[in-house]
Amino acid sequence: MSGYGHEGDERTFAALPPARGGSFARTWWGLTWLKALEDTALDGEQLKAGRRHARAGAVGAVSVRPGRITAVVQDRDGTAYRGDVLVREFSAEEWERLLDLAVDSAGHIAALLDREMPPHLVEDASAAGLELLPGIGDLEPQCGCEAWDHCPHTSALCYQVARLLDEDPFVLLLMRGRGERTLLDQLQARSAARAARGGRGPEDASAEETAGQVGGMPGVSAEEAFAAGFLVPPLPAPPVALPAPGRSPSLETDTEPEPGVDPTALEFLASDAAGRAHRMLGPRVSQPAALTATLRDYQLRGLDWLDRMTSLGLGGCLADDMGLGKTITLIALHLHRQTDPASAGPTLVVCPTSLMG
Repeated sequence: MSGYGHEGDERTFAALPPARGGSFARTWWGLTWLKALEDTALDGEQLKAGRRHARAGAVGAVSVRPGRITAVVQDRDGTAYRGDVLVREFSAEEWERLLDLAVDSAGHIAALLDREMPPHLVEDASAAGLELLPGIGDLEPQCGCEAWDHCPHTSALCYQVARLLDEDPFVLLLMRGRGERTLLDQLQARSAARAARGGRGPEDASAEETAGQVGGMPGVSAEEAFAAGFLVPPLPAPPVALPAPGRSPSLETDTEPEPGVDPTALEFLASDAAGRAHRMLGPRVSQPAALTATLRDYQLRGLDWLDRMTSLGLGGCLADDMGLGKTITLIALHLHRQTDPASAGPTLVVCPTSLMG
């Protein structure tokens, strides 16, 4: 979707390229939008002309704002007309009800964030007296050509908007009065307010609200937490790596150790584990300066992995097709280990005799 403007509660989408064949909508909500247009228009010939305009790319940039969509549409003779289609905005009280419905289900929020219109949200809203999607008579045309019904210009605009709705159902919610950023901010505030009320006594909570509680404490299901991840503050930045591993605390105490426990050996193991962990958190191993060759990216990854495995006292295996540089990777590992006095020393190379010439 080629939106290039997004300021407050108005969005402007660049003119879409011509549509060659096929339907203007693929999603069920996009098709519902088109059904509202086709059920509303009285003259089918005007709709056909509108489809031709839309397919030919005659619809300019589309502006979407609460209660209205607008575009300039060119006739075949080059005459341009401004077309508007009016959609009823929800009142503040209606938005309160819709926001409550959206917060009630993490699935609704997850679907919207995936740029899908959740059918259950539409059904729940309808049951609450809110028709999210337009129906017959809900798309009111206004055009510079002064037609009193849907003309080729407003029809073409509606066909193009169906393509936008396919990609982003937040376009429909903006028509109803709330932009995406505003809507997400209000959902976040609502979710935080509900969390603040989580300390209510069990007698004040419904069975549905207490279903996620553990041990009498309010809780949130893993599904809801994952789906509503945008409501949770971002994770803090990871701590800065220490320049050296920490020192193991002394295990020498006045209390005698349990039989078979050697405090000195435990201190050594703790210190060794800290050193290994520090090395594993360090930067990726780079190509040794003594290697007169250039390692490719996959060889550098193999070198880094082999270095980590051998530093833990473990073995490693490079298994790939012939000719992909296993030997040079092992040579690079040997040269890298020679740069550290702790690992420098002779290396036993075991290879097929065919490699010895």
